[in-house]
Amino acid sequence: MCAWRNSGSHANDGSAGAPERRGLGLLLEGVAINQPQIDIPAYRRFRSAILRSSISLVEPQSEADLLHIIAMIVGEFETYRTDSETTLEARMREWRQMTGMLMSFLATRDDVNLKSELWTGIAVELTSAITVEEIQVLRAKLQKLFQHGVDDATARQADLEEEQDRSTANDNAAGLRGGGAAIEHLRSMIAASRPGYIGLFRLSCLDVVGERFGPEGIQDCLMAVSAFLIENMRNEDIVYHWSESSLLAVCDRKVREDILVAELNRVLARNRDFTISIGDRTIMLRIPIELQLFPVSQFGSADDLQQLPVARTRTDRALSERAPIRELR
Repeated sequence: MCAWRNSGSHANDGSAGAPERRGLGLLLEGVAINQPQIDIPAYRRFRSAILRSSISLVEPQSEADLLHIIAMIVGEFETYRTDSETTLEARMREWRQMTGMLMSFLATRDDVNLKSELWTGIAVELTSAITVEEIQVLRAKLQKLFQHGVDDATARQADLEEEQDRSTANDNAAGLRGGGAAIEHLRSMIAASRPGYIGLFRLSCLDVVGERFGPEGIQDCLMAVSAFLIENMRNEDIVYHWSESSLLAVCDRKVREDILVAELNRVLARNRDFTISIGDRTIMLRIPIELQLFPVSQFGSADDLQQLPVARTRTDRALSERAPIRELR
């Protein structure tokens, strides 16, 4: 029955077939090494059992004992296979339950109709999809289902942003809040009777910049000067974009006017050439800045802020006659 047994030797001859048995043991160990490691502790127990059995194969023994060891090895492989399949099935059930819970949560959050035919079909497929093709079909249906929710959320966000734009009409991408936010800031100061000042910074020379570089050049100048003011003024002084040729700072703090004037003049004295990037060009430009200061106490209401004497330059007039430039948002 044993292919490697010498027909002329005795059944209890320990030397007969030993190399063949050792070769069989190494073959079994190699097969065991390449089994999938589904559960690490179970895999280690399986490898240990196969190793012990492969060692026993080399030991002198009767043919009956040898067949018994081989039967044990076959049993170890079968047990490991069934245990691994059971583990995989349990994991798949847990993943499906968790995925179903997450899908239900997302559907509820995005106002998906849980009674719709599409959702009902997805719920069924979620518990039965096994093959790659079935999972790909399920993924496509989920994308279609939640795309409606994404579109609705995008529309709601767009409405919110539009509403915010109406309330803070000149916000810009450089981090400045706009005129609407400045008015609200002043409104809160007046309501709380907080002292403070409004500083108006008017930028001259923008006529020349606008004629040479257009609206983009004016915007870059405003952003460069705003960055300069934010860097050099106090943290309590909030800078806002006010008009096409001016910036505004709300100094929300108690300070004497002459001291604040001197402080702001020291800031403006640091004004040097600004590096302006327009398209693929970089230029150095000195931007003169004029300051006017207004005590908060002179404003009867926050809306009076819109009456600040901002002179309209030639650039302002030209821009107002054309389509409005991109807002500094």
